[in-house]
Amino acid sequence: MCKILIVVLLLLVFSTCSATRFLFGIEAKCDYDKVFEMVVSHWDDDSFLWFHNDDQIADRESFSGYKKLFFYQKGRDVTESGAEFELYARYYHNCTSDGRHVKYKHDLWDTKKAHGLEYVDIRMSPSPAATTSSFSTQPQKTDYLKVVRCGKAKEKRLGSSYSWETHLRAFEDGSKSEKYIPVEAFNTNTNIDFNDILKEGLIFECINHDYDKVTDGVQCRWFARVDKVAGYRVLGQFIASEKKFWTNMLTEEIHNMANAALKDPKMKAVTYVPPFQVAKEYENDMENFIRNALECEVYGQNTLNDDHDEKLNRLHDSRFHVGQRLELLNYANSLEIRVARIQEITGRRLSVLVSDDDSPVPLDGESDRQAQSNESQYWIDEASFFIFPVGFAAVNGYKLSAKKDYIEHTKRIAADLKAGKTPKFSKEDVTFDDLPHEKVDEEAWKQVKVGQKFELIDPLAQQFKLLHVASIISFCETDGYMIVGMDGPDQLDESFPIHINNTFMFPVGYAEKNGLELADPDQFEGTFKWDEYLEKENAEKMPLELFRTEPAEERLNMFQVGMRLEAADMCENQFICPATIKGVHGRIINVNFDGWDEEFDELYDIDSHDILPVGWCELHGYSLQPPKRQNY
Repeated sequence: MCKILIVVLLLLVFSTCSATRFLFGIEAKCDYDKVFEMVVSHWDDDSFLWFHNDDQIADRESFSGYKKLFFYQKGRDVTESGAEFELYARYYHNCTSDGRHVKYKHDLWDTKKAHGLEYVDIRMSPSPAATTSSFSTQPQKTDYLKVVRCGKAKEKRLGSSYSWETHLRAFEDGSKSEKYIPVEAFNTNTNIDFNDILKEGLIFECINHDYDKVTDGVQCRWFARVDKVAGYRVLGQFIASEKKFWTNMLTEEIHNMANAALKDPKMKAVTYVPPFQVAKEYENDMENFIRNALECEVYGQNTLNDDHDEKLNRLHDSRFHVGQRLELLNYANSLEIRVARIQEITGRRLSVLVSDDDSPVPLDGESDRQAQSNESQYWIDEASFFIFPVGFAAVNGYKLSAKKDYIEHTKRIAADLKAGKTPKFSKEDVTFDDLPHEKVDEEAWKQVKVGQKFELIDPLAQQFKLLHVASIISFCETDGYMIVGMDGPDQLDESFPIHINNTFMFPVGYAEKNGLELADPDQFEGTFKWDEYLEKENAEKMPLELFRTEPAEERLNMFQVGMRLEAADMCENQFICPATIKGVHGRIINVNFDGWDEEFDELYDIDSHDILPVGWCELHGYSLQPPKRQNY
């Protein structure tokens, strides 16, 4: 590999492409009044300059405040004035360096695998193919849903997002005792597993920005080694150089070794150049410098996998799409399930809201945090206990607040499932297969009984600092689901459905064993002791084997007091904040939001999808909230 790299490094060959490429861009405009407009523009590309990624294509034109979409060209050059195009939203355009057009055709409700291009998820009326002569006509009208990103997430208010830079610099020079939870310690938090690359000593290829101002359309790259790791952020050091830099390991600027040489053999748009100071020092003996650098520091070392770019392209793929409907537990009334729709997707996290179109009663966007309004957001992980597939309420006899046609639709689904038939879901439905759970052990499930007691982090609380005494009230028809509630006079009114494999239930005695506070049941008098309480209630505790397996000691040790992370506030789940572990209590960590008083601390199981590695927000283009105190 080294010999190949040396040859490539010494050969920067610019070639031309004689083909003419017809593109059309779509200026998309949307607002909350359900208006969607498309204005189509067209141009020829005879500049002999082929673009190598979607961002470069999008940079051809920009519309301030609007989204840009690039779709696949259909047909051939049919007139002197242009080409024939198909305007349907199901086509995507991706250009490669050799001029190939890669087509991805999907059903109207399937907008996956768009390779980072903007896409529009809409219901679109049939329309005849248009030629360039019709580009000046009025924009087509469609039913509006939302314009979103699929693939590369870059545009969500990153300008206002908090940066870890100050802490990372302190971590780099050792001026402060900075510690970061390793990515491998967390439960699944991305759609693709990248744990194997977040290791010190790993060699990779990356963009060298030293030459940005002096190169014209040519990208300069060099090789670097991971020196330190802080979540998804790494401190890289250029090979044969003292220059270091912080970057997100999953940025599009990071590649496997010899990536440019393999994908652009003629080195038309990419070349390898060491950092400026080194290049200047060895400009008269560059060949030997490169050879020695590769042989001494790269050869035989662990390098980024060859499939890294392919995995990175799939990082933001989702099995869900905007506009899909599902069932959502009412945060304010846990005895009720409502119909909600996916508004936006960021990695594994979904923004879901209830709209007037799906609700049988008027919604109050001011007081109902799950109701759709101009400012509302309700973000949850795709494994959240709050969401269920279409038909869950009907199957389990749970109260459903929905319009008549939806209720009848889900009754048919429930009847089919009961009869052992395959239910007829709508294309817009999130199905039971879309929200899978780990299979429940049948023998263990037989031990679960109504009335058994356990300790609970209340997922519907306003504070998450205590464990509560709770009981199993009843069982659902759906495998693994049961109705639980906290002991007290309001137990039934505050009960909710939950799957046995969750991050909120813990065995009797967990709080005392791990130094956490256990709240007494409402209206309980005296000193609470589990043995006395169980005897008085003539109840038994849930057997230990019914709870999730205790994490390995090696993994538990990855969570230490003082370690930094990003955490979604369980009270206001649209906010992800910089945070620090304040206490470790077995598999539960006490998380303090940086700059906030301890009264706002929250308890998380280490398997919770609401705790995330440093760099997660940057990776997904999601805004990381700043600490409350500016000098923190």
